[in-house]
Amino acid sequence: MSDHYYTDQPSSEHDEKTITVRLAGHVYQFITDSGVFSKNRMDQGSEILFKTFVEQASISSGSRILELGSGYGPIIIAIGRTFPNSHCVGLEINERAYDLSRRNANLNQADNVDFIHGGLENLSIEASVDNVLTNPPFRAGKILVHQFVNTAYSQLKSKGALWVVVQRKQGAPSLSKHMSAVFGNVERVALEKGYWVLKSIKA
Repeated sequence: MSDHYYTDQPSSEHDEKTITVRLAGHVYQFITDSGVFSKNRMDQGSEILFKTFVEQASISSGSRILELGSGYGPIIIAIGRTFPNSHCVGLEINERAYDLSRRNANLNQADNVDFIHGGLENLSIEASVDNVLTNPPFRAGKILVHQFVNTAYSQLKSKGALWVVVQRKQGAPSLSKHMSAVFGNVERVALEKGYWVLKSIKA
Protein backbone atom coordinates (compact mmCIF):
# COMPACT_ATOMS: atom_id res chain seq x y z
CA MET A 1 0.00 0.00 0.00
CA SER A 2 1.33 3.45 -0.86
CA ASP A 3 1.87 6.10 1.78
CA HIS A 4 -0.83 8.57 2.63
CA TYR A 5 0.54 12.02 1.86
CA TYR A 6 -0.54 13.30 5.31
CA THR A 7 2.15 11.40 7.16
CA ASP A 8 5.34 12.53 8.83
CA GLN A 9 7.74 10.01 7.31
CA PRO A 10 6.80 8.52 3.91
CA SER A 11 8.33 5.08 3.37
CA SER A 12 7.82 4.78 -0.38
CA GLU A 13 10.89 4.73 -2.61
CA HIS A 14 11.98 8.09 -3.95
CA ASP A 15 10.92 8.93 -7.49
CA GLU A 16 11.77 12.59 -8.00
CA LYS A 17 10.57 14.50 -11.03
CA THR A 18 10.22 18.14 -12.01
CA ILE A 19 6.89 19.58 -13.15
CA THR A 20 6.23 22.89 -14.89
CA VAL A 21 3.33 25.07 -13.73
CA ARG A 22 2.10 28.39 -15.14
CA LEU A 23 0.38 30.65 -12.58
CA ALA A 24 -0.58 34.32 -12.95
CA GLY A 25 1.63 34.70 -16.01
CA HIS A 26 4.71 33.16 -14.40
CA VAL A 27 6.28 29.77 -15.12
CA TYR A 28 7.44 27.72 -12.14
CA GLN A 29 9.47 24.54 -11.84
CA PHE A 30 8.63 22.31 -8.87
CA ILE A 31 10.50 19.19 -7.80
CA THR A 32 8.10 16.48 -6.60
CA ASP A 33 8.50 12.91 -5.33
CA SER A 34 6.55 9.83 -4.37
CA GLY A 35 4.76 10.01 -1.04
CA VAL A 36 3.69 13.65 -1.48
CA PHE A 37 0.35 15.17 -2.49
CA SER A 38 -0.26 15.59 -6.24
CA LYS A 39 3.23 14.64 -7.39
CA ASN A 40 2.49 14.59 -11.15
CA ARG A 41 0.82 17.98 -11.53
CA MET A 42 -0.37 20.85 -9.40
CA ASP A 43 -3.72 19.88 -7.92
CA GLN A 44 -6.67 21.60 -9.62
CA GLY A 45 -8.14 22.75 -6.32
CA SER A 46 -4.81 24.34 -5.39
CA GLU A 47 -4.74 26.19 -8.70
CA ILE A 48 -8.27 27.50 -8.10
CA LEU A 49 -7.39 28.55 -4.55
CA PHE A 50 -4.30 30.41 -5.77
CA LYS A 51 -6.17 32.16 -8.57
CA THR A 52 -9.03 33.22 -6.29
CA PHE A 53 -6.67 34.55 -3.63
CA VAL A 54 -4.59 36.55 -6.10
CA GLU A 55 -7.70 38.04 -7.71
CA GLN A 56 -9.58 38.88 -4.51
CA ALA A 57 -7.18 39.33 -1.60
CA SER A 58 -6.05 42.79 -0.60
CA ILE A 59 -2.32 42.44 0.04
CA SER A 60 -0.30 45.37 1.35
CA SER A 61 3.46 45.64 1.83
CA GLY A 62 4.50 43.60 4.84
CA SER A 63 1.41 41.36 4.80
CA ARG A 64 1.93 38.00 6.52
CA ILE A 65 0.48 34.99 4.73
CA LEU A 66 0.33 31.44 6.11
CA GLU A 67 -0.47 28.21 4.29
CA LEU A 68 -1.49 25.18 6.35
CA GLY A 69 -0.50 21.95 4.63
CA SER A 70 1.83 23.50 2.05
CA GLY A 71 3.04 20.26 0.46
CA TYR A 72 6.03 20.73 -1.83
CA GLY A 73 5.23 24.44 -1.87
CA PRO A 74 3.47 25.46 -5.10
CA ILE A 75 0.75 27.70 -3.64
CA ILE A 76 2.77 29.63 -1.09
CA ILE A 77 5.83 29.95 -3.35
CA ALA A 78 3.71 31.36 -6.18
CA ILE A 79 1.99 33.73 -3.74
CA GLY A 80 5.38 34.86 -2.47
CA ARG A 81 6.53 35.58 -6.01
CA THR A 82 3.25 37.34 -6.86
CA PHE A 83 3.44 39.52 -3.72
CA PRO A 84 7.19 40.02 -3.22
CA ASN A 85 6.73 42.51 -0.37
CA SER A 86 4.79 40.00 1.72
CA HIS A 87 6.19 37.46 4.18
CA CYS A 88 4.94 33.93 3.56
CA VAL A 89 5.14 30.77 5.67
CA GLY A 90 4.11 27.21 4.86
CA LEU A 91 3.45 24.50 7.46
CA GLU A 92 3.86 20.89 6.34
CA ILE A 93 3.85 17.63 8.35
CA ASN A 94 5.27 15.43 5.56
CA GLU A 95 9.04 15.60 5.93
CA ARG A 96 9.67 14.69 2.29
CA ALA A 97 7.31 17.41 1.07
CA TYR A 98 8.84 19.89 3.52
CA ASP A 99 12.34 19.20 2.19
CA LEU A 100 11.08 19.61 -1.38
CA SER A 101 9.35 22.88 -0.52
CA ARG A 102 12.59 24.44 0.68
CA ARG A 103 14.38 23.28 -2.47
CA ASN A 104 11.53 24.63 -4.59
CA ALA A 105 11.65 28.02 -2.88
CA ASN A 106 15.32 28.27 -3.82
CA LEU A 107 14.69 26.95 -7.32
CA ASN A 108 12.02 29.62 -7.92
CA GLN A 109 13.89 32.40 -6.09
CA ALA A 110 11.12 32.90 -3.53
CA ASP A 111 13.25 34.64 -0.92
CA ASN A 112 10.27 35.81 1.14
CA VAL A 113 8.91 32.29 1.75
CA ASP A 114 9.81 30.13 4.77
CA PHE A 115 8.64 26.68 5.79
CA ILE A 116 7.97 24.93 9.11
CA HIS A 117 8.04 21.14 9.45
CA GLY A 118 5.35 19.69 11.71
CA GLY A 119 1.66 19.27 12.39
CA LEU A 120 -0.78 21.92 13.55
CA GLU A 121 0.40 21.50 17.13
CA ASN A 122 3.96 22.43 16.04
CA LEU A 123 2.98 25.76 14.51
CA SER A 124 4.94 28.56 16.13
CA ILE A 125 5.28 31.89 14.33
CA GLU A 126 6.41 35.25 15.63
CA ALA A 127 3.24 37.21 14.97
CA SER A 128 -0.34 36.74 13.89
CA VAL A 129 -1.03 36.74 10.17
CA ASP A 130 -3.24 38.62 7.73
CA ASN A 131 -4.31 35.64 5.61
CA VAL A 132 -4.39 31.86 5.95
CA LEU A 133 -4.86 29.55 2.98
CA THR A 134 -5.39 25.82 2.95
CA ASN A 135 -6.29 22.93 0.71
CA PRO A 136 -6.67 20.61 3.70
CA PRO A 137 -6.13 16.82 3.72
CA PHE A 138 -9.76 15.70 3.43
CA ARG A 139 -8.80 12.03 3.23
CA ALA A 140 -7.40 12.33 6.75
CA GLY A 141 -10.91 12.94 8.08
CA LYS A 142 -13.31 15.70 9.07
CA ILE A 143 -11.94 16.12 12.60
CA LEU A 144 -8.51 17.05 11.29
CA VAL A 145 -9.94 19.35 8.61
CA HIS A 146 -11.91 21.18 11.30
CA GLN A 147 -8.68 21.53 13.30
CA PHE A 148 -7.19 23.34 10.29
CA VAL A 149 -10.02 25.89 10.55
CA ASN A 150 -9.57 26.25 14.32
CA THR A 151 -5.81 26.72 13.96
CA ALA A 152 -6.31 29.34 11.27
CA TYR A 153 -8.63 31.30 13.56
CA SER A 154 -6.06 31.29 16.35
CA GLN A 155 -3.27 32.52 14.04
CA LEU A 156 -5.17 35.30 12.28
CA LYS A 157 -5.15 38.97 13.16
CA SER A 158 -8.46 40.72 13.73
CA LYS A 159 -10.07 41.19 10.29
CA GLY A 160 -7.71 38.58 8.84
CA ALA A 161 -9.11 36.05 6.38
CA LEU A 162 -9.14 32.28 6.01
CA TRP A 163 -9.38 30.90 2.44
CA VAL A 164 -10.22 27.20 1.98
CA VAL A 165 -10.74 25.18 -1.19
CA VAL A 166 -12.98 22.13 -1.03
CA GLN A 167 -14.99 20.00 -3.45
CA ARG A 168 -18.68 19.75 -2.76
CA LYS A 169 -18.40 15.95 -2.69
CA GLN A 170 -15.66 16.23 -0.04
CA GLY A 171 -18.10 17.94 2.31
CA ALA A 172 -18.16 21.59 1.30
CA PRO A 173 -21.53 22.33 2.96
CA SER A 174 -20.40 20.75 6.26
CA LEU A 175 -17.09 22.62 6.21
CA SER A 176 -18.91 25.86 5.45
CA LYS A 177 -21.07 25.36 8.54
CA HIS A 178 -18.00 24.76 10.71
CA MET A 179 -16.25 27.86 9.40
CA SER A 180 -19.38 29.89 10.12
CA ALA A 181 -19.55 28.49 13.65
CA VAL A 182 -15.89 29.33 14.36
CA PHE A 183 -15.67 32.72 12.65
CA GLY A 184 -19.28 33.87 12.82
CA ASN A 185 -19.33 34.24 9.03
CA VAL A 186 -18.49 32.42 5.81
CA GLU A 187 -18.81 33.29 2.13
CA ARG A 188 -18.36 31.17 -0.98
CA VAL A 189 -16.17 33.47 -3.06
CA ALA A 190 -15.56 31.10 -5.99
CA LEU A 191 -17.22 28.09 -7.60
CA GLU A 192 -15.29 26.36 -10.37
CA LYS A 193 -15.21 22.79 -11.68
CA GLY A 194 -16.93 21.46 -8.57
CA TYR A 195 -14.60 23.28 -6.19
CA TRP A 196 -15.75 25.85 -3.67
CA VAL A 197 -13.45 28.51 -2.28
CA LEU A 198 -14.77 29.51 1.14
CA LYS A 199 -13.68 32.64 2.98
CA SER A 200 -14.17 33.65 6.59
CA ILE A 201 -13.12 36.90 8.28
CA LYS A 202 -11.96 37.00 11.90
CA ALA A 203 -14.16 39.54 13.66
